[in-house]
Amino acid sequence: MKTALRCAVLAFCLLAVQALPAQQRTVGDGVFTQDQADAGKLVHESVCQICHDLRSYRDSLRLWDGQPLLRLWESIVGTMPADSPGSLLLEEYTDVIAYILHEQGFPTGEAPLDPDAGMDQISIVQP
Repeated sequence: MKTALRCAVLAFCLLAVQALPAQQRTVGDGVFTQDQADAGKLVHESVCQICHDLRSYRDSLRLWDGQPLLRLWESIVGTMPADSPGSLLLEEYTDVIAYILHEQGFPTGEAPLDPDAGMDQISIVQP
């Protein structure tokens, strides 16, 4: 009887855990790599800094507070550079976002930022 009760409790716990929503990650959880930030710096210096200085991103990120990082990425892909939106490689856009986050003080992590793998589950928080 004890074994049946243990099995029932275990089954209940497993079902309860599966029903919990995935914990939301934020840009403060190390969601990009140092390599991405380094590559993004090169792209930013050659393409972005003509119009954007790094201080302006702090205010921009505040406007995106609580939004999924993927939405910001999609917005940048669709509008930047202003004279040729969508002209960078998708990886370059991702690297630029990593660089911007890094320069705003967000930590690097082990896994690369990837718009096709969970970026919609990463929330932007204020720097």
